[in-house]
Amino acid sequence: MNITDIWTLKESAILEKVSKHLASRKMSKESSQFRKTVTAIEHQTKAFSLYPSILQSNQMGDSKRDIESLIAILSKRYRDEDIFVMPTKATLGRSIEVGKINLLYMANHLACASKPGIRIQKEVYGSIMNRLLSLMVEDVLLEILSEPIENNIKEGAAKKLADIWENRISTDKVFIPELRKMWLIRRESIPVFGTLLGTHEYISLYKNTEQTCRSYILHASSFANEAAALEEFLFGLSYEELRIVKKRLADSTKGCIRREEITDILKKESIYLSSEIEDPMELYRFFNHRRKQAVSRWYTKSRGPRRTFEEYFMAYILSTKLVAGEKENAQPDSLI
Repeated sequence: MNITDIWTLKESAILEKVSKHLASRKMSKESSQFRKTVTAIEHQTKAFSLYPSILQSNQMGDSKRDIESLIAILSKRYRDEDIFVMPTKATLGRSIEVGKINLLYMANHLACASKPGIRIQKEVYGSIMNRLLSLMVEDVLLEILSEPIENNIKEGAAKKLADIWENRISTDKVFIPELRKMWLIRRESIPVFGTLLGTHEYISLYKNTEQTCRSYILHASSFANEAAALEEFLFGLSYEELRIVKKRLADSTKGCIRREEITDILKKESIYLSSEIEDPMELYRFFNHRRKQAVSRWYTKSRGPRRTFEEYFMAYILSTKLVAGEKENAQPDSLI
């Protein structure tokens, strides 16, 4: 693997620009630490390339490891054994991605550390978003593996994961573009709230997305838990919070409600993705918050969706397409 292949052209330009800036401002301490961090990631990448391919068959004594055995072990044991059942190459690859994201945040901070600084935040945040979406897709697939769901869906998730783990260092690889599209649209769609029927929010999402996503939106409306998870995604509020706010609205004489009123009712400082926020990490926090709430409902057997919108949507994608892109079941049943 050529070490230059681990950075996109935009990332390479960012790193070079920050290095030159630090040198010109004679910030030797910061420059040294920045170079060491870049070098550390490059060394990790060299180590990554030494591990055998996850997609190829490997014989270890009497034991054979291949994609089929990986699918079997992940499907059966991930819930209980977590990262210990994952290939070491996969764990290292994820660490590299996290390291790159942290390095880009460092680059943005150092670019503004002295006056006059250099403006690179837009480029930095764009690169962070690309890396972050890859990690989020991985998280969604791993959640599917840990749940009681149809074996063919688990097998599809495991195959997608293997592809991510093997090729994530590649700078131009895009995984599950349908889900990526949904995240980016939601990030730009600010909820109006209003009557809390979601008319504006649904239309905004529906008109800007592609056919697979539109088909799922229509599919989800037929199943209570999937519809509730989609509502969480659209409004940035949990199922429990939405119930509180909807009851308050129903008990009042008003026909609609504003964002400021909702934060007051819930005693919250803010609502996820309810205003324009540049930092891409907010999208991850938004997903992670809903994921923890869904897991909590699962273990406590509480009312409400026991998966996030992303998990339901991913399962829908996997159940309607083969990994190679061939269509499977046109209209799956609810993925409760």
